[in-house]
Amino acid sequence: MTIFRKYFLKEFFRYFSIVLLAITSISVVAEFFDKVRDFYAHKAPALLIIQYLLLQTPRVILYALPFASLFSILITLGIASKWREIVVIKASGSSTRKLFSGFLLLGLLISLIALLLGETVVPEATRSATELRKYQLFNESRSILHKKEAIWLKGLDKSLIRINGFVENGNRILKTSIFTFTPSFGLAKRIEAEEGHWTEGAWVLKNVSIFDFSNKKTEYIDSLISTAIDEPKIFRDEMRKPKEMNFTELYQYYSRLEKAGFKNLKYMVRLYEKLAYPTINFIMILFGLALALNSKWGGGIKSAGMGVLITVSYWLIYSVSVSLGNTGFIPPWFAPWIGPMAFGIAGSVLYFKIAE
Repeated sequence: MTIFRKYFLKEFFRYFSIVLLAITSISVVAEFFDKVRDFYAHKAPALLIIQYLLLQTPRVILYALPFASLFSILITLGIASKWREIVVIKASGSSTRKLFSGFLLLGLLISLIALLLGETVVPEATRSATELRKYQLFNESRSILHKKEAIWLKGLDKSLIRINGFVENGNRILKTSIFTFTPSFGLAKRIEAEEGHWTEGAWVLKNVSIFDFSNKKTEYIDSLISTAIDEPKIFRDEMRKPKEMNFTELYQYYSRLEKAGFKNLKYMVRLYEKLAYPTINFIMILFGLALALNSKWGGGIKSAGMGVLITVSYWLIYSVSVSLGNTGFIPPWFAPWIGPMAFGIAGSVLYFKIAE
């Protein structure tokens, strides 16, 4: 039994490496051709292009892991079935379910690795890739500086602006501070606003406190039109995207929006996706294992074809559920779990139907 288990695990890792490398390579090459016109237009150095593509690789690997797991288990067992190895194991009186139970532990391990990648390497690498593309490859100027609790930017009137957050779907900014300085860089005025919204080409700040240090007076007004803050596009272009944040960072940002009275359903969906997506590695191995041991599919090509069908089905369910979550038709926290749950239930039913 131990010899068989080691043999199948070795075969799995061999195909897993090949499939993961193939998917990753194809995705990275596709990313290159997608940006090749921009690279050429900006005369980007080859070394920076290579660095950019390498920084994109961790995110590609994270998304490729479940499908590499599925294809590998289907090919491994498909070939074993073709050469009657499964029949020999059953004829010897061994339990196929027990023999291949080690793959379930392997699925848990891959899921854990995916979770760690998604919380550490992937957000940092994706963030670095975005910054490299904008500020080194395409020579854009940096307009926003991200800090833990807020974003900082230079005002159109050369003031310094601190904003707690930007609500994308409402063109709103959260608690805002605007600092203006004297020619000798002394603090001349500080404007504090609870929030602001973009109206008719300008930002209208609400519940404003103005501290005028030059004249030593304080003023409180309901609203103030500010021409110091750039238009919303700058925030959409330079704000960190959910894929550039780990679970903690995205949760903290979403919490700031929620405390201010704004709910971004897209951010909530992406937040729970960071927990749901890694589990699909285990579920794909469970589903692939159960399907291969319950079917008479023979060779690796047929198994690969079955893997393509399952992959398309999963992405269809995932895309529909996420879209419904983004619109609020179904609870946003539940949307990313629909795909894993559907395949998990189907895989579990098939797994316990494996003929011993």
